[in-house]
Amino acid sequence: MKLPRFLLAVAAVFGLSSCLEIKSTVIVNKDGSATIEESVLLGAQLAAMMAQGGGAGGPGDQLKDIVMDKAKAEERAKQLGEGVTVKSVEEVKTPDGKSGTKVVFAAADIRKIKYKPNTPDEKKKSEDNDSAMTFTLEGSTLTLNNPDAEKKQGGGGDKPKKSAEEIAQMKAQVGMMKPMFAGMRMTVEVKSATGIASTDASHFKDDAVSILDIQFDKLLDNMDAFAEIMESGEGGMSMAEAAKKFEKVEGLKIEGKKAVKIELK
Repeated sequence: MKLPRFLLAVAAVFGLSSCLEIKSTVIVNKDGSATIEESVLLGAQLAAMMAQGGGAGGPGDQLKDIVMDKAKAEERAKQLGEGVTVKSVEEVKTPDGKSGTKVVFAAADIRKIKYKPNTPDEKKKSEDNDSAMTFTLEGSTLTLNNPDAEKKQGGGGDKPKKSAEEIAQMKAQVGMMKPMFAGMRMTVEVKSATGIASTDASHFKDDAVSILDIQFDKLLDNMDAFAEIMESGEGGMSMAEAAKKFEKVEGLKIEGKKAVKIELK
């Protein structure tokens, strides 16, 4: 799970005023079974564009990969790991005009899950499980294993830092893009069906462990931090380093640990 790459993918795909919410929740039972909930909500403009197709390679076309029907959900279940089945696929509408889908998967054994968020650029990497989050369960102790945590991003090696002029130009470009990210959010979290007694996770609130939480409009209120985050993806920064560097940035939560312990109630 590489943060700057995801940001760039979203920026490239959704080049219009939009509202997109992607939420993934893994809920673990003490017997080792689990459910995985994946929901995608679209603002009215994006929903209309998807319905019209939006042209090959456009936002409407790209959205088809993450807004799942039954057939796509079945394909996604195979990607998630052995013993995963589709429990339900339902259309969702909210009072504020958003619409989308919520898919619930049932997993017989959390230890066989290879989890990567369902994002616009994920289809290209579906066969690569080296970066997938995995789980172990011993007694009531659940361990989340994040192999990407300490991997350098940006192809490795040090790259020259951007000049002051290049940074100023990037900030100006991002400033113009800000309306495109209004209401956009991505969340990946882990819960327990019986509650969490304790955890060493970096972000734990309301009985949920946040692996990744990006609130784009809040993040873009801090242009200096956003520019640094984007540059970190080119400069070879790992998720662990990014989590530490940006831990106080509003609108961004990253779990930088390679292994996270959760004690189930």
